[in-house]
Amino acid sequence: MRKNNFLATGLVFVLLLSIFSCKKSSTETVPVEVIPANVFNGSISIYSSGNDTTLQRFLNGKYTTIKGSLVLSTSDPIDYKKYFVNLEMIKGSVSLYKIPNKDLSFLSTLRSVLGNFQIASCPELTSFSGVASLDSIESAVIIERNPKFLNFNGLENILKIASLTVTANPSIVSFSGLQNLTSVTGSIGIYQNPVLPSLNGLTALITLGGDLKISENPGFTSLSGLANLLEVKGSLSLTSLPQLINLTGLIPVKDTITSISVIDCNSLINLQGLNNIPGIRKDISVVSCTKIQDLSGLTKIDTIRGNLELNKLQSLDSFNGLNGVKYARKDVRISECNSLVGMSGFLLLDSIGGNLLVQDNARLFNFNGFTRIKTIRGKIEILENNVLRSLDGLENLKNARSSLDIYYNANLTGYCALKKTNLTGTAYINLNKFSPTWAQIQSGDCSR
Repeated sequence: MRKNNFLATGLVFVLLLSIFSCKKSSTETVPVEVIPANVFNGSISIYSSGNDTTLQRFLNGKYTTIKGSLVLSTSDPIDYKKYFVNLEMIKGSVSLYKIPNKDLSFLSTLRSVLGNFQIASCPELTSFSGVASLDSIESAVIIERNPKFLNFNGLENILKIASLTVTANPSIVSFSGLQNLTSVTGSIGIYQNPVLPSLNGLTALITLGGDLKISENPGFTSLSGLANLLEVKGSLSLTSLPQLINLTGLIPVKDTITSISVIDCNSLINLQGLNNIPGIRKDISVVSCTKIQDLSGLTKIDTIRGNLELNKLQSLDSFNGLNGVKYARKDVRISECNSLVGMSGFLLLDSIGGNLLVQDNARLFNFNGFTRIKTIRGKIEILENNVLRSLDGLENLKNARSSLDIYYNANLTGYCALKKTNLTGTAYINLNKFSPTWAQIQSGDCSR
């Protein structure tokens, strides 16, 4: 009986609590966003002249702000200037696609864009000319496939943006108009602009918060224009720039870069211009640059915290420039560098934290220059080096912490440099002119 009374009391309590909660929730008011009278609540998207009723509604409402985005995506001739006489702010993005206008004077009263500002495939636009009041773009500036676009004139009031992307503009020749831009919080990407010669116009830029990527610009000759750039917090990537003759435009940069990638830049002879960079957080990759003779320009670097990849460098004859490097934390890969006869330039390299790959270097005769190296923690692979005679230069290698692969070196007969090496893993030695076992090497039967 007592148990039943307890259950009944509990049910009554739950019922009262439910009723009280319902009454309380019924009296609560949900906050309602109040849209100011001068704010157009939504986006304006124009895909043909048939959409001009939306523009007329914007004009009639005397709106000064668009809460969403402004998308003009039609080649129809529309007198946008008539409709946007009061426009001052766009809280979303601006996207202009295929519009026939010769300038942007229809946005002459616009002061602020909180999203991106994109201009794509606009046949007559040559710049940002006409946006006389614009002083703030909070996100990206994107310029793509505009046949007559020459520069960024009109953006002189812009001091900071999130990122800049310039792609496939056949006439663009400079970044003039951005001469007061001091900060890009994200990345700069410059791709497939055939006559762009340099970065002239970015004179005031001090800090780049992301990557600097420049690719497939056949007329690009130098990085001049970055006279005040002090830091690149992301990576430096230079790809397919056949006329790039030097990196001296980067001399002002004095901070650590995440990684450096230089690929298919066949007029470069060295990396002079990176002289003031104290460290690399990740990788250095130099590939298919036929005229690079050495790596001078990297003299301040003492640690490579990622991989070092040197591949298809036909003129590389030394590692001068890496003279100060004491430690490579990950892999060192040297392949198809057909002017190398030894490893000169690695004056202080003490250890490699990853693998060492030395493959298909047509003139490599020995390892002279590696004389300071004591420890290699990853796999050692010495493959297809057809004139390699001996492993001289590796005499101080005390610890090889993984396996050792030595294959297809047609003239290799001398292994005595490894007699005192402590090999943790297994040695695979075969298909060389002389292929001893690891036991033979350690017993002194190491040369023919």
